[in-house]
Amino acid sequence: MNLETLYLYCDVIRSNSFSLGAAAHQISQSAASQSVRQLEQELGVQLIDRTKRPFMVTREGGVFYEACQEMVK
Repeated sequence: MNLETLYLYCDVIRSNSFSLGAAAHQISQSAASQSVRQLEQELGVQLIDRTKRPFMVTREGGVFYEACQEMVK
């Protein structure tokens, strides 16, 4: 986990879009999705429920987002 991944996660959640979050970081939507999936694996929790369209932030994902907001200010 690195600071850039935390910024990316915040942008994905804030925009409610992997595509828009990725664009803000000049990476592909696929790369953004893979980064968030790797973050989930590192943390051992699901942050985003991808089975719904648009995706839904899990309870754990919301808590993590709030914590990230404090770190990336």
